Amino acid sequence: MARAKWIWNPGDFELYHHMLLSCRRQEKGCDYPCAWHISRPEASARFRTRFTAARPGSFTVYARGRGMVRFGGRLWRVNDEPIPYAEGEHEVCVELCNTEAFPAIYVNSEALFTDGGWTVDPYDAVPVPAACEPAFYEKEDDPAVFPFACAPLTPVGREETQGGMLIDYGRETFGPVTVTLPEDAEALLVYGESREEALDPANALLWERLTSADTSPRPARAFRYLFLQGAAAAKAKVEASLEYLPISDRASFSADEPGLDAIWDTCARTFHLNTREFFLDGIKRDRWVWSGDAYQSYMIARYLYHDPSVTERTIVALLGKPPYRLHVNTINDYSAYLIVSVWEHFAASGRRAFLAQIWENLKALYAFIVSRLDERGFVVPRHGDWIFIDWGQLDKNGAHCFEQILLWRVYRCMALLGAEMGEPDTYTPLADALRARVIDTFWDEEKGAFIDSASSGKRFVSRQTNVFAVLYDFVDGAMRRSVIENALLNPDLPAITTPYFKLYELMALCKIGKIEQAQDYIASYWGGMLQAGATSVWEAYDPDEQGAEHYAMYGSAYGKSLCHAWGSGPILLLCRYCAGVEYLGPSAFRVSPRPGRYAAFNARVPVGEGEVTVEYRKPVITVRASVPGGLFFDGAAETPLAPDETYTFIL
Repeated sequence: MARAKWIWNPGDFELYHHMLLSCRRQEKGCDYPCAWHISRPEASARFRTRFTAARPGSFTVYARGRGMVRFGGRLWRVNDEPIPYAEGEHEVCVELCNTEAFPAIYVNSEALFTDGGWTVDPYDAVPVPAACEPAFYEKEDDPAVFPFACAPLTPVGREETQGGMLIDYGRETFGPVTVTLPEDAEALLVYGESREEALDPANALLWERLTSADTSPRPARAFRYLFLQGAAAAKAKVEASLEYLPISDRASFSADEPGLDAIWDTCARTFHLNTREFFLDGIKRDRWVWSGDAYQSYMIARYLYHDPSVTERTIVALLGKPPYRLHVNTINDYSAYLIVSVWEHFAASGRRAFLAQIWENLKALYAFIVSRLDERGFVVPRHGDWIFIDWGQLDKNGAHCFEQILLWRVYRCMALLGAEMGEPDTYTPLADALRARVIDTFWDEEKGAFIDSASSGKRFVSRQTNVFAVLYDFVDGAMRRSVIENALLNPDLPAITTPYFKLYELMALCKIGKIEQAQDYIASYWGGMLQAGATSVWEAYDPDEQGAEHYAMYGSAYGKSLCHAWGSGPILLLCRYCAGVEYLGPSAFRVSPRPGRYAAFNARVPVGEGEVTVEYRKPVITVRASVPGGLFFDGAAETPLAPDETYTFIL
């Protein structure tokens, strides 16, 4: 049964909350403005619908904003005026403006209520179906307030030290803190992801000075430790809550591997902490939305949640509104990742209404990307561009091969998306021509791999470029085998040291059948981090570092994030490659398990509205899917998987 809900311009909810989020970052007592353009929601909206009344009645339009209702040949006020209607067919129009948040309306009567049957436009566009979020069903709800849940936190320890009170909550968390000080007292509140940070106010990133008048909850921040410094600290009342998005896991994985359960649980909790209005980079230092980090989060979320809501909010927020004058997050690769993300999201979800909503903006971003290509059709750095790729050793002189492979992937994804939108394919010829030029320009026959730059003369071969050549199926046959041998498996090339790009490398290794290398890395890297005391996954981990050395980064003693979204990569690696569940389309999937070094494992992986379970007891694989569209692939032949049937295979 349909329910009334708050409705608004599509994109306004996401852009408004992204605007707020982008302006919340703080460091060392200062507000830290976002480093790129932030699109804003529309200030006006015109809502329209037709309805049929079986009997006379009335309705009231509740609004977030100021405006009027056009109905029955006259104007009516919003928020407090019942509007009578007679039996029969009617047309209603609500015109609204909101310069503080975004225009939204709510109607709930017998014959008329706000739902997907309304259209909306900001006065300069074709009317489109109004947007909504499931959380806003009551007239008292406010779409300008994001619907987080909160749970009280209980500390595991309190210690008087350094002229104050140190409170330990046991593990990394995120939420608001309320401090009640004695009358006329003052104190310094320091947030610490580590004990060392909390007890080092001079170098801690997050702190604020409080007085007894500051009785409201402080802004939600990341912490494990709170240090209240001051003469009144011991008498102060400190209350903290976990602020979170109520979203449930649909995946699980366990194996006969000591410590793997703890790694999975830590990765899942890390990912939950970074799953908020959007997928965050990290919850302490850099609480912004970065398209490259989000690209990995979309992949992880598909396997852990298979809930499209946060993915779609993040895509809309990053896409913003044209005209585009700089790349997303000012990074060339991040604009490309955004387009690739849309195709991969659609392929796994089939949400065509979402694709239709963003299609024109996506095409505008694509047009911006190609407008900055050089005369050869290559991505090159322009004014304001950041060719990022990775922090590692790369030759970024002139056109970079990695960027061209990513552009090729953009062409391919635009062709697939365009076909879904019924548009002619102008992209595939561009992809084919670009691939030929890339091979002609960047393939080094002697080295048997792609070089980063053809203009520097260094003939430098990086793992990053060649990883993507394999990951995106840019190469095949003998060229693919050469890339694998001379780049991916070449011990003489500089190692990938950033966890961000390491996930891509591990995905590529799994793709070529080297899953044992990924499993070894999960055990050593993530397992080593937990042994070093991590309660959530860090931005980076170096086993050679000791104590507080683990927390330093970017020239700051505590600059490293100790809760970083990309650190949840094992969820993707274990579900996608070990359990072998691959999304082939909105209603199709393939199961091709690769146990590697595990002699036994149990996996539950979401697929559409159902799930597939994969159990392995060497050498027997048992598979059961609750939805149609599945295939089991043993490396040689495919077997269709009927829903709710159990299949047994020998590997």
